[in-house]
Amino acid sequence: MRTIGKKLWLAALFCIAPLLKMGAQDISIRVMSMNIKEGASYADNESEPYAQIIKDYDPDFVCLQEVDYKTIRNGGRDWLNEVAIKSGMFPYYCKSFTYQGGGFGTAILSKYPFFKAQKTIFSASGTREDRASGWVYVELPSGAIVRVATTHLSLETADLTTKHIASVNSAIFAEDTTTPTLLIGDFNATPDSDPIKYAKIKWQEIAPGSGNTIPSSGPNRQLDYVMGFPKQWSWTRYEILPYPELSDHCFVLADLVFNAN
Repeated sequence: MRTIGKKLWLAALFCIAPLLKMGAQDISIRVMSMNIKEGASYADNESEPYAQIIKDYDPDFVCLQEVDYKTIRNGGRDWLNEVAIKSGMFPYYCKSFTYQGGGFGTAILSKYPFFKAQKTIFSASGTREDRASGWVYVELPSGAIVRVATTHLSLETADLTTKHIASVNSAIFAEDTTTPTLLIGDFNATPDSDPIKYAKIKWQEIAPGSGNTIPSSGPNRQLDYVMGFPKQWSWTRYEILPYPELSDHCFVLADLVFNAN
């Protein structure tokens, strides 16, 4: 019995060891946000141009929106895995809904393997489609734990967008309110809107006022954001990257530091 008890204790310790590190150390990471527009339709659904950008900027995480999975539109391709293989990253796909024989949703690419992945789907009366937000837990080479989430918020009304943010908050923080977290993607709301004001009750906007993100050919408003929790993040670089040949959204690149103390 003592041997069995010892084995169980060691197994439990192994499972919770990563959790014991959460939030205990400073974090330095590079992230990107990429709304690729209708399954990469601007680039004929090819993966190589996006993979090349990722390789050029070498982020730790890429949060993507409007990703097709084996649809008629993209020729039945597993686009995310193609990009993952070409860029040397680990993929996590979050299907929002079935579309053209496949799926449409959000995704995350991580330079490091993740030990936990979750998603939530927002479905509400008045929205034209369900929308998935997903997140991964990663232990960085430093030993610090970070949670990175991708989102694509509803756009029909400000009220629905705000409700969507509330739903995402409830899901992300249902079991864990301590891990340093980033929420990245297309919020479908401008900085002075009620949804963003509501989001900033919980989240810290990274580099506010740094620039517009849509349309990519001449951006006149900001819809794409990097948000951090808790409000202990700083940044050394925040760049808007226009690639009008690849999307209607500019991409976003940020070098971030989480200050644990």
